[in-house]
Amino acid sequence: MAAPSYKVFVVVIGSKDTIMNLWCPIWLAKVIRWPSKGQRTDQNEECHLFKRESSEEVQQYTKDGIMASSWKPATLRPPLLLSVVAMTLAFIALLEYLSHKSRIDAGIAIAEGQFSPAVSFAYKYLPTIIAVLYSILWSWIDLDTKRLEPYFQLSRTLGADAADSMWLQYPFDFIAYAPVKALRRRHWAVVFAGTSMMLIFWGITPLVSSVFAQSMLALEFNTTARTTASLMALPDQSPALNTGFMLTAYGFVWIGQKLPGFVSPQGALGPFEVDMVQGQRLENTTWTAKTTLYGTSANCNAAIIQNSTRGLSYSNGKECTTDPGYSPLGSTSLPERFGCLYIGYHMNQFIDYSLDGMGCRSPANSHLFLGLWGHSPKENSTVDVTAFFCEPSYWTQEVKATVTVPGMDVSEIIPQGPRINLPDSQFNRTAFEYNIGTGSQAVSLRAAVSETTNLIDQEAALARIGLNGIFTNMVGFALGLSSRDLTEYNDPGILITAFENAHKLLHALAIGQLMSPKAGDVQLRSATSVGRANVIFVVRPLAIVVEALLGVVVVLVLALTIHSRTRISQLNGDPASLTDVVAMLSKEGGRRRDDPSSGAKDQPLSARRKLVHGKILRMGIPYNDQLHQSIDVQSGPSNEKRLSNSSPDKAVALARPTTMGLPVGFVFIATLLMTLCTMLVLRLYAERNSGLPLPSRSTLVNQLVLNYVLIVVATFLEPFWLLLNRQLCVLQPFEELRQAKAKASRSVDLKYTSLPPQLIFWRALRARHYVLVAVCAIGLSANLLAISLSGLLEIKPSSVQMNRTLAHPYEPLFNRIPLLPDPFSWQSDHEYIAKVNITDGVSLPPWTSSDRFFVPFHSGIDSELHQTEHYRAIAQGFGIRPLCQPVRFNDTAFVFGSETLFYTTQQTSTGNTIYCGGLRQAPSGGHNQSSVAAEMFQQLKPMDIRDPSSIAENSTYTASEEDKFLCNSLLVAGFVRANLAVSANLTKTDNRDGNIIVRVENINSISSLWMVCRLAILTAPYEVTVDHSGYVQSYAASGPYAEDLSPFFQNQSGPALLINTTSLIISRSKDVSPYWHNDTFADTWFAYYIKQLSNSTRFLDPTLPVPTYDEVVPYVESVCVRLFAIILSLHQDWLTEAEAGSTAPVTVLLSLERVFVSSPMFVITTTLLVLNLIVATIYWARRPKRLLPEMPYTIANILAMVHASGLITEVEDKSQWTHTWRFGYGKFVGTDGKPHVGIERRPFVVPLDT
Repeated sequence: MAAPSYKVFVVVIGSKDTIMNLWCPIWLAKVIRWPSKGQRTDQNEECHLFKRESSEEVQQYTKDGIMASSWKPATLRPPLLLSVVAMTLAFIALLEYLSHKSRIDAGIAIAEGQFSPAVSFAYKYLPTIIAVLYSILWSWIDLDTKRLEPYFQLSRTLGADAADSMWLQYPFDFIAYAPVKALRRRHWAVVFAGTSMMLIFWGITPLVSSVFAQSMLALEFNTTARTTASLMALPDQSPALNTGFMLTAYGFVWIGQKLPGFVSPQGALGPFEVDMVQGQRLENTTWTAKTTLYGTSANCNAAIIQNSTRGLSYSNGKECTTDPGYSPLGSTSLPERFGCLYIGYHMNQFIDYSLDGMGCRSPANSHLFLGLWGHSPKENSTVDVTAFFCEPSYWTQEVKATVTVPGMDVSEIIPQGPRINLPDSQFNRTAFEYNIGTGSQAVSLRAAVSETTNLIDQEAALARIGLNGIFTNMVGFALGLSSRDLTEYNDPGILITAFENAHKLLHALAIGQLMSPKAGDVQLRSATSVGRANVIFVVRPLAIVVEALLGVVVVLVLALTIHSRTRISQLNGDPASLTDVVAMLSKEGGRRRDDPSSGAKDQPLSARRKLVHGKILRMGIPYNDQLHQSIDVQSGPSNEKRLSNSSPDKAVALARPTTMGLPVGFVFIATLLMTLCTMLVLRLYAERNSGLPLPSRSTLVNQLVLNYVLIVVATFLEPFWLLLNRQLCVLQPFEELRQAKAKASRSVDLKYTSLPPQLIFWRALRARHYVLVAVCAIGLSANLLAISLSGLLEIKPSSVQMNRTLAHPYEPLFNRIPLLPDPFSWQSDHEYIAKVNITDGVSLPPWTSSDRFFVPFHSGIDSELHQTEHYRAIAQGFGIRPLCQPVRFNDTAFVFGSETLFYTTQQTSTGNTIYCGGLRQAPSGGHNQSSVAAEMFQQLKPMDIRDPSSIAENSTYTASEEDKFLCNSLLVAGFVRANLAVSANLTKTDNRDGNIIVRVENINSISSLWMVCRLAILTAPYEVTVDHSGYVQSYAASGPYAEDLSPFFQNQSGPALLINTTSLIISRSKDVSPYWHNDTFADTWFAYYIKQLSNSTRFLDPTLPVPTYDEVVPYVESVCVRLFAIILSLHQDWLTEAEAGSTAPVTVLLSLERVFVSSPMFVITTTLLVLNLIVATIYWARRPKRLLPEMPYTIANILAMVHASGLITEVEDKSQWTHTWRFGYGKFVGTDGKPHVGIERRPFVVPLDT
């Protein structure tokens, strides 16, 4: 067969300097140090960077009229590159849109609580995933740009220097060095692609995860408000205005109860509702809108005080002169005495003083009230009296109000208009003033005890501030709300202000109670909603940086697109394998394998192929039966540098990539181990120290440190694995050729270098190159590592602990428990506290839980205590265990007369039997009623069974202390159902069964449930967490219950005395006796608590059977336990005061934002790092052996390995190849008759190992 004919480029080659004329832009030449061989061009020379070579310079070669193809990969063609431009611009637009939305809406996602998993994934991981996929696409573009740059240089019309083409190895250069190296050589495509890749790897990918941050922020939205309620019609106001609002006032003034929604101490707001914002209500949201304020003011004047026959008289100088005959000091005998009295106009059976009944009855005086204050500096001294008359007025005013959701607590009121008088046709002022003056409802209606309590018992509360005497409701509200030293009320102005403020508070609560839902005529107003929410927002500075980097990438891609479009390619296919590269070797001088002149024995032992620096090379397309590329060498200057395949008669040092050396391997594996250990240390430290401290208070700094730095670690790891992967891809064919028996598909035809390493996985798996498979997989896992690192560290609120010592006020020792009966038996504070706690969720007093009272370990007034801190310490807790048992009766006929008598027998410590009984006013409420019910709750006392009256209050019966303690520790509870009828003949019937006797009368039939409960003291050490005020946040027992109570009481009778006192306080109510009722209203606090705790009327409903013991006993026990803890909290003075300077160790809990290690991401990250360690160990343990004199990174090195090989001619027609052909790397006699070392087909090659 005749040798193929070639048509060679005809070019006029001058010096190398004539060719190297692409100096664009000119300013780069001034700052870049070019190779010494280069010569600067004139600055006026035209830039040819994007100029297409002219038709005169480029000759088209065709055969039979067919134009030769100019092959370029899809990654360097305009469709893909412009798609990348569009994609990048879309990313910029999307990021700018999200930034704009974040600024306008204060966030791109808002949640009341935690975000859903989908939203959390979208902001934590999705940006990084997109950036990683984007970087994988760019890895492909970058790889094709770098590996094909030598061929584009050779395709130039005027050719290229060998150093700028045949010796280029951009894919194996460090990612940051390749663009710089290319810039020095003016290889613009590599500059554009390499710079873009570097920006994506170390700029965009790490930063994009930091662009989005999550935090609790205050958000403000403009929306619309609508009125939801207005004052009910005037005829409905009096029946609706019960005394429940005064009980709410007590809770606010003395207990710390929150006011109802839209009610403030200054007035009540017209209720409104804001349209939902973002489809949800945020945490701590505030609504601001214009609405109506209902308020009151008092016109007060000093009273004219004169002596009278009854003491002093008081006149307003007009139509009212009254002589109450009352000393404001009451009957107290304290050295310094104070007294106060409020006298309203109206009167009823519950009060002793009223202007209506004491000389001021007149319509003109119907809205007056009189305030009195008396002060005696010392005993038997003159009493200083202050008196004033006030007449309240009522008004409305348009205001801008701010309320807090969801409780609608009023936080700010700003007047927007004048005050307008509220006419009597809209507000029943008479009913309101009747309520506050008399303590009862103007229209008596059936209701629960919480709504019918007449005089709110404030005596104990006022006694604690030093005031004793006879009081009305307003006195307690005025002085409790003002919270001043008593001596300050000698100033009439201060006293008037105190009463006026109390009047405002009660009026606001009454207005709130009279509000009725509004139907129709809904008024719409503009409003603002502000709330703290969990917000995902864009960190604008970082977003700007990412957008700028993406913008630079767009410019670079456009430059790459234009540059690639204008470049000439003499390739007609992808040079992806060894045979593809060999096919481009010039055929000049080549001989066929069957040419006799090619006998190996006649050839010299060495051969060299000269590649000279001064010579210019180019790629041409010769005519042949098929189109082939060929490389022409044009003569140039001398100064040769020779490169040839090694001669077998001369020892040559074999090479291996530096990165495959053991030192690099040891450093890399050690780095991975250090990184893994760092992750473990961070996790352990965060778990043991409630998180890591924030790097900074700046969101920007935190995002950079917690996200960017970590992802940069992964983005440095990925290029290193890419380099190892590419090196292994290049050397893998030679590993197959080592034994000289490799199939073409597993060696010379392997196409590993044309794809990014992440995408070679399947090719390597099909070729069973498992080490390469592992390296590909682990290289891809570096992207997963970047994703996991982006969510590894997260900021969450945490409680940080610090140890301190605080002064504690009390020792766990009771030594001042009062003897019975004393005024404590009538106090009602505990009842009101339990009510607002059970029904309204108001916190129990400090140091109190629902079942325990804890001895305080700080006084609550330490200046070092901060409101954001909690405190944890060991405190002694006290509670009770009610030991209840049911009592049954055989006879269901019982008679209730004027009093109820019930008793039980008990055994003393000496074995004696005693009787413990109770005597109480019988249920009242009328007769001729069927299906009625009553609830009883009573402490028992010792009695003489022969004389039931021995347990009466005025009885002279005396019992031993032991008998008293034993009986007083018992409480009896009863639930009764009956049918009542009037009987002409009243009889008494004693019914005895077991341990209890009940005497009743005037009843036709009855059924009942009775139980007796003994209270036993429990005490144990507890680990208690409280806030700065002492309110209990959590508690847990840290030790067993004490079996011996003596260490906690000053004397032996202390436990019994404590039980007796608290039992009496629990069981005796100052309000009313139990009623027969034919409805489900609770007449006693005991019945009220049972109803509220059970959230059912089952136990009060007279139409239902008597409840069973098992049904009701849990609620009875809960009531006893809760009331006992509350009573102890109100009487901490029963404890022994700690000595001055006594301290207790306390753990301070600070609520701070801390950095935590995400458990899922920690598992993923550590797993990936362990896999990196395993694969790295395998890689360096099974790295390719030394085989080649130089790494086959360049075209020159690859061609040197096939110089004079028969493979050069055989690749021209691969259709002649058979599957039986095997190839190897070793010794062979070339077509020039000389011995060589390189790639050859069996049987013409001998492995080097033989």
